Amino acid sequence: MKPYKDETDFFIELGRDFVEQLSLSGMVCAYAGGSVGRGEADAFSDLDLNVFMEGASEHRSENRQFRGQLIQLHVHSVPTIEDVRANPWAWRYLQEARLIADPTARFAGWFVQMQDYLESEEARQKMIGQVKAAIAAYERSGDEALAEGRFYSVALLEWAGWLEALQLIACVSHGKLSDRALYQLLRELGEWTALEQCFAETYQTKEALMDGLAVLAAYRAHLKTRRGQETFSLGAENDVLLKRKIDRLLRQGQYVEAGFLLFSEAVWLYSSTDEGNWWEEHWGELPPELGEALLELGFFQMDELGVSELRRAKAELIAKID
Repeated sequence: MKPYKDETDFFIELGRDFVEQLSLSGMVCAYAGGSVGRGEADAFSDLDLNVFMEGASEHRSENRQFRGQLIQLHVHSVPTIEDVRANPWAWRYLQEARLIADPTARFAGWFVQMQDYLESEEARQKMIGQVKAAIAAYERSGDEALAEGRFYSVALLEWAGWLEALQLIACVSHGKLSDRALYQLLRELGEWTALEQCFAETYQTKEALMDGLAVLAAYRAHLKTRRGQETFSLGAENDVLLKRKIDRLLRQGQYVEAGFLLFSEAVWLYSSTDEGNWWEEHWGELPPELGEALLELGFFQMDELGVSELRRAKAELIAKID
């Protein structure tokens, strides 16, 4: 067996072998993202493998098994320099990309050029503007939900905008893109208190977190009966990957962060399968026992006062980087 320097080296070689055996027609580039791209892979990591394909019409993702490892394969149409310059926020994860395959020898220099651009002041200002626009869109939808008395949906929309603001600060002010860096930033900024109170009450033990994992597995399985296996978020492999992340946080004693991760997964499952419906309608269609268990993962309601307070907090966050 070939010796590896560390887990990152192992996954890089795994990705190269996978791409070679995959033999995708039209593939012009493959790169690792996530912890492997950052050089931070550990025993709990998987491989996020991104592929640029000539002729690909739209992004698609799927889970693959290879040599006993899970690979999350993401296929993209080939971006141009103009694509990245037009929407640097959408392409920010290129900053942590690690090239795995470049059969046409076109992309080694391209990645360096794009990473340099994404660290530029021009890209920084565009990212700030794009995030502000995204937050404004969340708030318009939040106002609509508030007017209709959909207070769970209000909280989800306002929370999404708040999280977008935090991710912006982590990216443009600290050069960080990982969830682990985001948790650390939350504490450093003193923006963690309310969430910590919410999740600390629920997730005080390993058993509570395992119960949360079971609820999410049941939720995913239920949605699969309605939406079908072809939806990436509904693949059973995602339960395995989520448990790995929870196990990592448990090992570090980060119970609150683990609770945050469970809640985020529930929101992802909802938004990726039924985004066109308000949460209240989506929840109302679930089996009652499952619906009640989901609420206990951290879903909450937000009234007009809560909206005002959180929007003020978001504005203060954005002001820190303007």
